[in-house]
Formats: sequence, structure tokens, C-alpha cells
Amino acid sequence: MTEFDGIVIGGGHNGLTCAAYLARAGLSVAVVERNDVAGGGCTTQELTLPGFRHNTHSNYHFLEEGPVPADLELHRHGLRYVYPEVQHATLFRDGRAITVYTDPKRTSDSFARFSAADAERWLELHERYAEAARGLMNGFLYSKPLPPPVLAERLKGNLGRDLLSYVPLSIYEAVDRNFESDQVRVLFKSFLHAISIENVPGTGGFFPRLLSRIARLGLPVGGAANVALALRRAVEEHGGTVITGRHVERILVGDGRATGVGLAGGGVLTARRFVVSAVDAPQTVRLAGPDVFGAEIAAKVAAYRWAGHSLVSLHLALDEAPRYRAAAFEPDVDRAFLFVLGADDSEQLGRTFDRIHQDRLPDRLAGNGACPTLFDPSYAPAGKHVAFWWPWAPYDLDGDAAAWDARREEIGERLLAEWAEYAPNLTGAVLGKSVFSPLDIERHCINMVRGSHHVGAYEPAQLGGNRPVPELGRYRTPVTGLYLCGASSHPGGSVSAAPGYNGANAIAEDLGITPWWTPVPAPRWDE
Repeated sequence: MTEFDGIVIGGGHNGLTCAAYLARAGLSVAVVERNDVAGGGCTTQELTLPGFRHNTHSNYHFLEEGPVPADLELHRHGLRYVYPEVQHATLFRDGRAITVYTDPKRTSDSFARFSAADAERWLELHERYAEAARGLMNGFLYSKPLPPPVLAERLKGNLGRDLLSYVPLSIYEAVDRNFESDQVRVLFKSFLHAISIENVPGTGGFFPRLLSRIARLGLPVGGAANVALALRRAVEEHGGTVITGRHVERILVGDGRATGVGLAGGGVLTARRFVVSAVDAPQTVRLAGPDVFGAEIAAKVAAYRWAGHSLVSLHLALDEAPRYRAAAFEPDVDRAFLFVLGADDSEQLGRTFDRIHQDRLPDRLAGNGACPTLFDPSYAPAGKHVAFWWPWAPYDLDGDAAAWDARREEIGERLLAEWAEYAPNLTGAVLGKSVFSPLDIERHCINMVRGSHHVGAYEPAQLGGNRPVPELGRYRTPVTGLYLCGASSHPGGSVSAAPGYNGANAIAEDLGITPWWTPVPAPRWDE
């Protein structure tokens, strides 16, 4: 087939989500993915040794907090998650650690070893944002962004005003106003950086959002690739087509309407009703041609900002799981799903990002990681383990991204040595290792420009209805029938499938299709 109702450019989880909703609505849909395997940021590869499976871009997901898995019945297509009891641990060089649990009281007990006041504040915030506001947070993510005056009108009472009070703050200001222990502060600040947030004014609203999800992290059983596989099956079950190994080199536009796509190496796919791009907005404008967007919009999109930091990952095949020195202080760190290490206080964390913004590696690397085989042995051969650590890093290493390839072995040894300071048994347990650099991130996912793993910076000019730019902030474009559904649209990156879901809602609305699903209500908080 070369003619469809709609064509989706990009087979990451957002593109597949959008296609699955519309295929089940009765439309003939084709997804075109440049890589040989669909998935984008939901990819699992044998990077180190045969039989050792590593998640290359995403490892902990919030997907089941939203409507997509239930709507698309992804469990029927093989998707399962495990939710470890010990969600994550922040480790310090002095041998102490803070642990976060699915049980908020146990988290409070861990905080109390550093600050009794912080322990109480945690319970208050958890009740407010992780319990009372769960539906509200889904409304933020899984609906079109509302203009600030409308949002302010919908958020009533003291709690609504409290939520809005975070919006102008930086992430550090948002954290510091709630907690007194610098170790507790580092826990939250590190996690916010881990989801690609920079410490700039206007990002403080991510703090309540983090609170609503911080103890709900899920590991995809069998690997992140199973998210994409389940979504692909959902697309194909309802007659959709997924084409891999073909690169879209242009979006065809005639008389102001998107009519199809041209493929590299020849070939055209015709779209009778819509084309939707799950890749980044700047790439979408280039594919369609800046002229069809108009000079003003094209210039704004060309100025779209990529994240100020990226990640460099060390993936290990191991004979045994990491055993941390901090287990003498808190034994549960050895069974934590996510670990964060490398920064002991806020000042040191700030210096880490100062150096990254200067295109230099930090003096001491810092970031998060995991050992998935503690919770799903299928990631490795029987009795063996896989683990990774992905510290924050610059894209242009000492001013040149190509340096990542030239210095791969050297940097891998440094990553292992610094990680082993916290887990001494690693030195003798390594069976194989592989470095996945910011350059590798970009090579595999071309929408993650400059290793921007959430597909663009989170800053006020690129949040909510401003993402990617205000004129394109509702998933629609000036070209009739051309839409956006990727992570450069609201709410951004991470494995939530929200941009794909929201894009499908916009297309259904414009085509006059009554949704077969129950749309998530827009955010409202009335006391």
C-alpha cells in the first residue's frame, strides 16, 4: 500500500501511540521509522555481551499513570511493569544514603535520619500532590495546554494557589523552600536534573509534578523495547502499518495541505487526511519547507533550544549486582531500583552543571543509574546482571562532540572507577562494558539533537502552550492536515506517551471523529 488516511513520521513511542489510537478509530494509518526497529527512546540492545540486554535511552517509566496502557490494552500485547518497593536511593561519599519507597511513611523515616522537619514536610507534600492531585497531574499531561489565565481560573482555593506559586521559581528555589537538609535537597534536585530540567527561573512547576510521580517508577519487563513492541502490535491489530528502515526526507504539501511524504531512496506515501510528525519541530519544518510555515514561525522554530546537558552512560555486564558501601548505613540501598550518586551537596551539584555548560566534564561525575536484573532477571543470563550509570555530561566535549569517540575507552575507565568508589565489588564483577555517549544518543534518535534526551530544553519559553513555539503549541501547524505529536510538544520527553495521545486527540477533533476512548479531563482543582 502507498495510500493511507494518515501517515505518522517517526516510530518512537509517541508516534506509535498516536497511530494506535487513530487506527482503532477506523483510519488507515502508516508509521514510517528510519531505524530498522521501531521504538526511538524505548530501545533495548545487547551493548556489552550476547544475552545481556540494556535499555539505551529510558529505564524507569511513568506510563501506567496515564490512560494509554489501559485504553490500548497493552497488557494483551505483552507489556508489563514491575514497581520495586525501594524506588530509589541517593548515595553520599560519607557512606550515608536516603531511600525513597512506595510507602511514604518509610520514606519519611529515611528523611528523618537527616531532618525531622523534612520528614514531616515530605508526608504533607506526598498527600497533597501524590494523592489528592493525581487526577489533576494527569490533566496537565494528557490534555492540550491551557493559557495561564485560564489555568489560574481553573485552579481554585489554597491548594491551587500553592501549585501556581511554584511556576515562577527555579527548581532549586522550589526544593529549598520545602526542605532544610541539603542531602534531602540534593535528592530532589538531582532527580529534577535527571529528567533534563535546568535550574533556571520558571521551571519550579516541575517540582509538584515530580512529587506526584517520584514513588511510582516502573521497570518495563523484558526491556524498554517491549513498550514499542506492544504499541506496534496495537497499531497492527487494527489494520495499521509500521514501516521500518525507511527515512522520510520530505513532507509533501500542495495548496496549503499536507498530502504525503517522500522517502529517501525513492518512493512516495500519500496521505488522504493527515500527516503527523513525531520527530522534533525543527526537523518537521525542514521536511515540509520553511516557506509553508511562514517566515516568522520558521525563524522561531529554528531558534528552538536544545537541552543544556546530556548524558554519558556506562553499561555493564556483571557477574554479580553492585554492593554499595552505604548499605552499612541503610541496607535497602542494595535493592533500590534507581540510584543517584556523585554530588554530596547543592553547591557541588551546581558546580557539576557549571562545568557542563562550559563543555567540560565535571570534576566528579554525578547522575543516576540502575541494576534492572534485581527486579527482572530476564535482562541477563541466569545468575548474571546488567547495570548502568548515566551521569550528566556536555554534548561538545571540550568543544568537540567527536571527542566522545576518540576518548571512549578513557571515559569508560573513569566512569567505572568513580562508580566503584561507591560499590567496590564492581571492579572484579565486570564481564563486559560499553559507553553510550551524547553523540550515540543523537545518532540513534535524530530528534535528540545534541544528545538532548528529552528533545529540547525545558524553560519558560518552551513549556506548556509555548512548546515548541506558541504558534505550534496545540499540536497543529499552519499547514492544513499537518500535526505534531513528538516530545518537542507539550508536555515534552519521558515515557508518558502524552504528546502522542494529545496529538491523536487534536487530529480526531479536526476530522470530526468521535473518540472511542474517554478523554482525560483538563486540569481543575476545586476545594
